[in-house]
Amino acid sequence: MAMLSTQQKKDLEPTKTWQRLVKRVSSATAATAQTWDIDLPRDHFIHEVVINIYEFTADTYDPTKLVDDLVTIQLVANGNKYLKDGTADMFRHVMKIERRKPAAGLYELFFTSPKISDAQPLPAWMFTSLTLKLTDNAPAASNFHYIDVVVVESAYQGQDLSNWKILIEKYLKWQKYGTNTGEQNYEHERAYKVYGYLYIMDDNATLSNTIYNKIKLLGRKPEAEVTIADIPVNILRTENGAEIGVDAFDTGYAYLEWDKGFPAHEFASLYSKPNIAIAGTNAGLRVLERYVL
Repeated sequence: MAMLSTQQKKDLEPTKTWQRLVKRVSSATAATAQTWDIDLPRDHFIHEVVINIYEFTADTYDPTKLVDDLVTIQLVANGNKYLKDGTADMFRHVMKIERRKPAAGLYELFFTSPKISDAQPLPAWMFTSLTLKLTDNAPAASNFHYIDVVVVESAYQGQDLSNWKILIEKYLKWQKYGTNTGEQNYEHERAYKVYGYLYIMDDNATLSNTIYNKIKLLGRKPEAEVTIADIPVNILRTENGAEIGVDAFDTGYAYLEWDKGFPAHEFASLYSKPNIAIAGTNAGLRVLERYVL
């Protein structure tokens, strides 16, 4: 079975959807950070990938010892197609956007999105490889990490896949602006339809709500220049909190979203322009882009 919101979104038959434990892995060495490459099954549609991470002593799997110790998460198809690529905290904020309450040690990746109508489950059998790449923080002294990976799947039932849209979520770069002031440039990909930009703002790698006082989103094409958004950061974060409800965003996070998808492909160039009112030590910006292809 799948989460009820996923079942409702795709009108899934009870006997045609399930959750499957794909892999249980553990640290090779105590108190040592590690990277895992975990092959995902390629038999069915994948709606979600659910990851749980625990920490305890050697050879002791204790599901109550959940920890928020993942650093990065990537999902790579065919060796070089990045379907998901971001920090673990970015994907925990996507959970909030999707109105899933984060819990300790829990990370979810979405293909079927309760909020994005165009997003379809991943037809995993179309790829020659599908690899989940995880990195962690080093566990505490003498401790190991234990990771469970579960996929939420459903059966192919003759759907027409000729115009099938997949939800891609990744950030392209960590842009640094040093001690600049004023409006800065962050250029975006121009994909088919963008459903959201998750902004992660920092000064010298410390997350900050104040390093930028305003964010403008500007599109240019031969016929026109269009200001898509021009909003103070504090107001955007307040709107995000009102939309999300109980679990407001952490420091340094803000989100722009479009219910029907923003046609980024219509523009010759597309920029976010964060404004720095007071110089920082080294202002930084990352943007997790959520779009369908």
